[in-house]
This record gives sequence, C-alpha cells and structure tokens, in this order.
Amino acid sequence: MKRWLLTCAVLLLMSGVALAQAPRLAGLAPASGGPGSRVTVLGGPFDGSERILFGDRLLAPSRVEPARLTFTVPALPEGEYLLALQSMQGISAATLTFRLILPPPEILSLSPSQIDGCSGLEQRRVTVAGRGLQAGVQLLLNGAALDATRTGDSLLFNVPDLPAGLHQVQLRNPNGQMSLAVALLVDTTPEIRSVAVGAEFLNHYQLIISGRNFLFNSRLIADGRQVPAVPASSMQVDRLTYVDCNSLIYHRYPVSSQPRTVLLQVLNPDGRESAVFSATIP
Repeated sequence: MKRWLLTCAVLLLMSGVALAQAPRLAGLAPASGGPGSRVTVLGGPFDGSERILFGDRLLAPSRVEPARLTFTVPALPEGEYLLALQSMQGISAATLTFRLILPPPEILSLSPSQIDGCSGLEQRRVTVAGRGLQAGVQLLLNGAALDATRTGDSLLFNVPDLPAGLHQVQLRNPNGQMSLAVALLVDTTPEIRSVAVGAEFLNHYQLIISGRNFLFNSRLIADGRQVPAVPASSMQVDRLTYVDCNSLIYHRYPVSSQPRTVLLQVLNPDGRESAVFSATIP
C-alpha cells in the first residue's frame, strides 16, 4: 500500500512539473519583415494564455493553435528584436530573434504629373502621395534633393525651371532606401484654345488668342505669314503683343464687315509649335 501511494505521489509530482513547463519556442515564420507583417511562432503546446514579448512590447496573439501563435509586428524602428513568450509559468528561457526591416518608400501618385513649361507658381506645385515615409524623408528631382513640405504621407514641392521632357521624382528615407522613380512631364508645346474679338478701333481690331505655353518671343503665323512683334506706335501694320503664358493679342488691320476664316499657329523658339487653329473673324 505504501509503495502504491509513493508511486502515485511521484506521478503527480512529475505531472505537476510537466504542467509547470513553459511552452517551447521552435521558430518564426518569417523571421524578418516590416511593421504590420503577420508572423507565426512555432512551438507549443499553446493554450491561448500566452503573450508575445517583442523587445519591450507585450503583444496578444491574433490567432492561437496548439503548435503555433500568430501576431502582427508593431510599428517600431528598424533593427533586431528578441522574442520570448510570457505565460502563467513565467517567461520562456529560450528566445528568438526577429529582424524588423522598414520597407522602402513608395510613390503612389504625382498630382499633377504634367506641368506647362510656361506657368505660374500655383500651377507648378506638385503633391507627391506616398507610403513608407520615415521622418526626414527627402524628395529628389533628377537625383538632387529639393525642398519639400510634408503633410502626413504626402510631400509638396515647387517645380523649378526645367527643360521640356520627362524628369525623375524619387523619395529617399534616412536609412538610404529609395523609391522607384516616377516621371514628371514638363510640356512646352504651345496650344491655341480659343480666339475671340477684343477691342475694336476705327481701322483695326484686336484678336484675343487664349491658350498655354506662350512665350514673350513666340511667333504667330496667320495664313502662312508671320505677324511681327512691332511697337504699338507702328500704325497700320498687323502686330503681335505678348500678354502672358496664356494670352496673346493680335492687332489686325483693316476692319472688314465680311467674316473670313483665318488660320493661326504659334511657334516657340525651341521649335515646338501649336496645331493650326481655324477662326472665323471680321
């Protein structure tokens, strides 16, 4: 009888030791990732009371199975973090290492992605929407850092004077990671959008030419003939006056009571030219 009681006591003691053992840590899948990544802790047996000690953070698993726990990586600085389990039996003696890697910055959009070469400050402000932006992120234009204002996950910058064509916009985090380049188009092609009769005088009248990318030295071709940019004192001569990027005034002689069709085209010094615009005028 005493031997039987002794055997039971030993079995109970061994059972108690087994129950007191902390869950085993066998591995992580994956062993690296960024904030928000889902990671599985392999080992067990797990009963759902376990908490994951991630660095100095205590995390509750989002999913519990007998041989695995799943948790989400918190938003922390890049680096290596020790991972252990805390349970009713205490903190596991074994630890694992998780490598937290911040993802490279990413440009989601440019707004606008195309600007006119001849445009005002408001039209040259570009918003870069992104993600994965760290504190101190830089904006690069054609590889050179440019001043930008950050608001949340967006950067706002003013496009400097650039030649026509495609230019590269990138983001660079302080750890050196860079986004893929996104194209910004600078368009210097002139365009006539509308023609309207302006002021009328005794022997001539004005045609208001509206459009974009007009320069002070743009040329106007009317019915195949260049309209000279002569001083206003030169009377009785067709002439062109530059107003701004969006407006030209064509002073046309003489006044006629019969409508006529005139073909207009704007040519810029860089060789770019507008499509021919047909207007019916006096």
